[in-house]
Amino acid sequence: MAPRNRTNDRLRMTLALLAAHQSAGTAVAPSELMAQAVAQVPFDAKEAELLSGGVPRGFKALTTATSKLVKAGWLVKGRSGWTATDEGVRAVHAFTDSEQFVNAMISGAPVPETPAEAPVHAPVAPEQLGEEAQAAQADVDVDPTEVAQAKTALAEDPTPPDVTPTLEVSDSEPVHEPTDTPAEDAWHDQPQSVALSGDFDPLFGEAGHWSSDLRELQFVWEPTENTWKQTLQLPAGTYQFKILVNGSWAENYGRFGVRDGANHELHLLSDTSVTFRFDYATKDIETS
Repeated sequence: MAPRNRTNDRLRMTLALLAAHQSAGTAVAPSELMAQAVAQVPFDAKEAELLSGGVPRGFKALTTATSKLVKAGWLVKGRSGWTATDEGVRAVHAFTDSEQFVNAMISGAPVPETPAEAPVHAPVAPEQLGEEAQAAQADVDVDPTEVAQAKTALAEDPTPPDVTPTLEVSDSEPVHEPTDTPAEDAWHDQPQSVALSGDFDPLFGEAGHWSSDLRELQFVWEPTENTWKQTLQLPAGTYQFKILVNGSWAENYGRFGVRDGANHELHLLSDTSVTFRFDYATKDIETS
């Protein structure tokens, strides 16, 4: 049997902890959240190796992997922090095994409406919990020292990831260890997520009108092309759009790659499958 993929374990733990914090009404910063996940699932020797930016390999893999949660519609990254969606919370409860969790995340498998397991309780202060929750808190006991160390490592290099996450779908698939390769180098200076936002009402209804978090408008990173890409089947018509970076309007690009620039325009004479490509290095947007 193939060894467990610890990045998968940490990815599920990250969303589980976020869901538990939301349930308890406690705010948590993304760096704190990932530090808690690492404290729960510590690095092995390989994952603890420092990359060029001074950040452990495992942190980069986890940060990269969180973009898959956004693509699945289970996580929203906003200006004020991260939010686990209703579907994401159900996924945590339904898929208690991290490999099943990641398999469903990648494949887009429907998440059961009824949780299969009891929810995970957030590691919050005892005075904020009832007696039953206090008893359950022991299951998510976070070592403050490990959390502090992990937060320090993140603070040294909060940039987006430069390695491809190792996301194992099943035991039959090979486990690809992150290595310092040209594809890995391509992650330097890349954002955590890229998305389209525009007047896509004909395709998605009101939800497609200048949305910042619609799942279907999230781009996918293509390491072989060093670009972000998404393909849509669009009805005939004229569309205006911009590129959003990291899930908010704080960083957006319009025509000619100008930040906060004029809207891109796309004119279609007939129903067409359109592939959008975005190069973050040049800020160029191409359609084909």
